[in-house]
Amino acid sequence: MLLCSACAAPGPIPPPLKPPSEDSTQQLLHKSALFNSPAISLKTPDEHILAVNAEMRYFVNEQVPAALSPRARLRYLSDALVRPSLLGIEYQPGVTQSAADTFANRRGDCLSLTSLFIALAREAKLDAYFNEVSVPPSWELLSDNRSAIYKHINAVVELGNGQREVVDFSVDIYDYRYPQKRVSDDIAAAQYYSNLGVSALHNDNYDDAYLYLRRALHLGPEEAYIWGNLGVLFRRGGYNSEAELAFSQALSLDPEESASLSNLARLYRSSGRKERAKQLEQVIASRQRDNPFWHYSRSRAAFERGDYAQALNAIKRAIRLDKNEYRFYQFAAVIFRSQGNTDKYHEYGLKAAHAKLKQSH
Repeated sequence: MLLCSACAAPGPIPPPLKPPSEDSTQQLLHKSALFNSPAISLKTPDEHILAVNAEMRYFVNEQVPAALSPRARLRYLSDALVRPSLLGIEYQPGVTQSAADTFANRRGDCLSLTSLFIALAREAKLDAYFNEVSVPPSWELLSDNRSAIYKHINAVVELGNGQREVVDFSVDIYDYRYPQKRVSDDIAAAQYYSNLGVSALHNDNYDDAYLYLRRALHLGPEEAYIWGNLGVLFRRGGYNSEAELAFSQALSLDPEESASLSNLARLYRSSGRKERAKQLEQVIASRQRDNPFWHYSRSRAAFERGDYAQALNAIKRAIRLDKNEYRFYQFAAVIFRSQGNTDKYHEYGLKAAHAKLKQSH
């Protein structure tokens, strides 16, 4: 967990896409029959991700003295969460749970751990809220020539007198320089259901995926990436017209939604609309050329193939585009070491250390 005091230039705009009508996009949330899903009302209430049970209340009462200052209460709570002899929570990517389930299982992804922290912090009378961080995609998030938009989330605690602290449970991901913004509890819940929907989609459970994604869009109808996820579900199910609507809606909300742009280009090409596909592909190629993290991903892929020359060319391009990212220097050092170039290995190792130190300040 990281406690610290507390945020990409947009790429080319895609060719004009006709925004779908509101009626047509709303109809996408009433397609249960396509997936043999029960037609549950979107207004049906469910237990919120921040719900607190008696055991959680007891934990706060025992571990966080109420008479302390907000900053001291924050420290007590943070220590109780991570100390192995107390709760001992662990960060585990890909495990999305509610605050109560995370408390019981003591592990989860950034959203799960943040939800647990916020639920307990509010129980300790701390002013805590969700903070969404736009993390650049790295090589771990790219596979099979497909990119993913990663919505990292952490917490901010207001301590009074203009003081605040960021609480983050994945130190290797968060950087205070990344664009970030406060988001509501409902938007965090929308991300929760979107994560569950994507997990169900990966397991080919289209029925549950649809129920989760429609719930996510009910809570966060302006979240472009969730419309993109819904488009992937329709595309996988063979419903291309619905998929095109969902991808178009995502891009109408956010022209920078690169995953939807790539998916729509593939849909156009597979359906014979080659000119439209080509237009989008040109935008995608331009964005990739100007994205240092894309070159970083290419370097990692080349390195895994044993092509050290190409890996070095790609990582040097990434460094030219962003001279402040320590991971680029770090990986360049790894490549030089594999080539047996000890001098360059030490040179880039030092550059990585200096860049990381500069970021920390």
